[in-house]
Amino acid sequence: MINKAILLGRLGKDPQVRQLENGRVVCNVTLATNDYYIDKDGNRKESTEWHNLEIWDNQARTAEKYLKKGSIIYVEGKIRTDKYIDADGIEKQVRKIRVLTLQMMGGMGKTGEGEADQRGYSPTSNQPVFDNRGDQNIHSGEPEEDDELPF
Repeated sequence: MINKAILLGRLGKDPQVRQLENGRVVCNVTLATNDYYIDKDGNRKESTEWHNLEIWDNQARTAEKYLKKGSIIYVEGKIRTDKYIDADGIEKQVRKIRVLTLQMMGGMGKTGEGEADQRGYSPTSNQPVFDNRGDQNIHSGEPEEDDELPF
């Protein structure tokens, strides 16, 4: 069984960092990812999904120091569900991504230097923005072409 989440998105708020009694550090932040689709009338639509991220220890310190609302990050992690009882005694659940790998992508504005476009390319080099996965790069450097393969 595999429990792995891979996300590339923009932070929705500044990181909130807490020092725990046992000396560990935890950072909580929200990440927005976008999806684009064509509706039944042929109009291009955008859908935004929000993710709660939980970042621990050294990565939490790095996030506190370098990240802020609007930063673009790439994360890999595990999906976790926390259960708690609210003030009315009702059991609630919250899903989050426990971040295992964090990579800062740079750029703040929609056309910022070093920022990735929708395909994951840097506008200045036309190279993949993140390439730390060996032969499994997100993009090979060539634009995607439609082929007629059934899969």
